[in-house]
Amino acid sequence: MKRIICAVSGLGLMAAGMAHGQVMTALPAEIEVVVAGHEAETPDRQTYDVTPDPEARSGVIADILRKLPSVTFSPNGTVALRGAAVTVLVDGKAPPEGNAVIQSLPSAAVDRIEIMATPSSQFAPAGTGGIINLITRRHRLMKRSGEVTAQTNTLGQGNASLSSRLETDRWTVNSQFYADHFLDRSVPYLQQAALNENEDDYDVTDREDHTRAVSATVNGRLSAAWKLSDRADLTFKGEAGRYDSVSRGITYYRGFDDFDERSDIRSANRHSDVQVLYDYAGDSHGEYLSLTAEHLQNRSRTASVYDQVGGYPYDTLFASKSVTDRAQGDYERRFGQGRLTFGASFDRTGLKLQSGSESVELAIGLADYFDGFSASRTLTAVYATWQMPVGPWTVLSGLRAEREKLRLVDTGKSDALAWYPSFHAGRDLTDRARLKIDYSRRVLRPDLGEYDPGIRYFGAFKAFSGNPDLKPQTTDSYEIGYAYDEKDFGTDATLYYRETRGSFTGYAELTDNGLLLTSRINSGRSRSGGLELTWRGPLSKRLSYSANGNLSYTEFPFADGGTHSQFGWSGNVLLEYNTDNGDQYQLNATGYGRALTLQGYTRGVCRLDASYQHRLNDRLSLVVSAADIFNTSRFSTVVDTRALKTVSTGRPNLRTLKIALTYRFGA
Repeated sequence: MKRIICAVSGLGLMAAGMAHGQVMTALPAEIEVVVAGHEAETPDRQTYDVTPDPEARSGVIADILRKLPSVTFSPNGTVALRGAAVTVLVDGKAPPEGNAVIQSLPSAAVDRIEIMATPSSQFAPAGTGGIINLITRRHRLMKRSGEVTAQTNTLGQGNASLSSRLETDRWTVNSQFYADHFLDRSVPYLQQAALNENEDDYDVTDREDHTRAVSATVNGRLSAAWKLSDRADLTFKGEAGRYDSVSRGITYYRGFDDFDERSDIRSANRHSDVQVLYDYAGDSHGEYLSLTAEHLQNRSRTASVYDQVGGYPYDTLFASKSVTDRAQGDYERRFGQGRLTFGASFDRTGLKLQSGSESVELAIGLADYFDGFSASRTLTAVYATWQMPVGPWTVLSGLRAEREKLRLVDTGKSDALAWYPSFHAGRDLTDRARLKIDYSRRVLRPDLGEYDPGIRYFGAFKAFSGNPDLKPQTTDSYEIGYAYDEKDFGTDATLYYRETRGSFTGYAELTDNGLLLTSRINSGRSRSGGLELTWRGPLSKRLSYSANGNLSYTEFPFADGGTHSQFGWSGNVLLEYNTDNGDQYQLNATGYGRALTLQGYTRGVCRLDASYQHRLNDRLSLVVSAADIFNTSRFSTVVDTRALKTVSTGRPNLRTLKIALTYRFGA
């Protein structure tokens, strides 16, 4: 059955929408490309109106993202664009919880989604694969309105969300609240084979974990916009959230030393975010000014207790605190047929880490540790873009300069200036066809915590250590795209190429005392390219489809020397059926193939989802959805070098039947 799902999701085998600034009505009703606001004339993005989708009334925004062209998800929830790391923004700003926001932001709070595979220099260049920008709803259709959603599933999990809007003559207040309860049972398995001292055979050990994890998330957002005048608004935004989890399990070790180990791991995370925004729209020349100030805080703490059966217990502790202050200004104005945007930003993040262990030496013969680490990063940036017609072409060019000041306690500091150019050009070939050319330079900087050289244990003989010598990786992305649309059919084709310098990736090694230590290193140059296609349109009066995929070729450094390469694929197929009474059915198959790593590869994943929406009355609607119907979501990571061979597998608890009720209210 897994092969059938992979074949269905590979029907599109090449994918994705193009940003060409026009409505594409041939898409299925659940995902429509739209033009909205002053951003509509910007040719570096594809905008999707997702409000008609049945899952836009329940669940979280990750459920919608799975259906969009170019977007892929790993079984553990990591989102990517064409297989590369992506930055998730909310209303153009980085959320306090980072990309994890897609697992807690209610889909009902999102109005549209912008996909930018090659963003212009207006945006910070973080993320190799580009940007996913979630635009939240700002409706002013009713004085008082909102909606309540409750969802549960067959795994004993559930969530609830509440959103409300209140408008007066001068104020508009929006609020969102989200809470969930998550239960997971998993059995990850790790087998490792290490070259022995004589280098003539391998010592094989097995590790099998049986875990049960319970977690709870609570998150709240509040914004109040004050209408200073017909052209100016002052908005105050606040967000706070918490995440708590308890994981208990037993691990079976088999090999040269057989033993069992119980674990009790408790984590707590807190975050908060405060923003002040000023927006001004001029009376002519498309003038627009935006000023933003923001303060974010994140705290986390993980306490773990491990107890070998018949042995000694030992403890580990890890705590972190980060504080970020941001200020940004953007200005936009037309000059004749041209449009100028320019701006500046300041971003400073400070991080403090504490980690330690007790009785590790007594229990498993490894040294105890007590480490502290602190670091800070200051980014100062200026940018400018210029858009104008050149003959039949619309050209958007830009340049961004960023200065990074990095301070690492006890390990040094750096001060670097880098330039990030961008170029976008598009033209109509006919009244139905359009051509575009895009270029953008991106950067992926290590998280501050990845510079910490301290070792953190995760049970017996498994640990992680940061690398203070890590450098940012830089990617140049090139695209040529073609789009054709008519009443009952639409197709896009995008040919792309990426070249990355200083790729940093995970690296595993077995130390002399038997510890499997994972770290991050800069591995060198990598490159990839491919072709994406999308087909969409109606199959009948009530049945519509969207098929897309990506066929790619990748070359990546290999730990034993040289490079290794392969062809890969990703894609999805979405079918939608609408009945006479307004009911809606969806079937969505997604998948991606094997991906290369420095020491081996990760295996591909396929899954099939379905959903049904029924409107009970004018205010109440029901959504029933089945996730991972054939239970095919599993992860598998392989290390295959001469010195070390490992296979790590697992199956997240994703197959479930979900039922959600949404009630809309308003005056």
